Amino acid sequence: MSHCTNTVVLERISDSDLRADSRAEWLAGEYRAGEYPTAHVHYDLNGAAFVIVAPQAGASE
Repeated sequence: MSHCTNTVVLERISDSDLRADSRAEWLAGEYRAGEYPTAHVHYDLNGAAFVIVAPQAGASE
């Protein structure tokens, strides 16, 4: 997540879930359809989780 600054973490999904990647992408799409049009997924290597983030206030990067 280092290239995203001033972000808000919307959800974290542990990669222990076999469908975590698909679920994270789906959730990011749901957020994009709503209040966070620039929501996207990052992978947190240290936390072993997919993280859905968006710039604060929905601003573009």
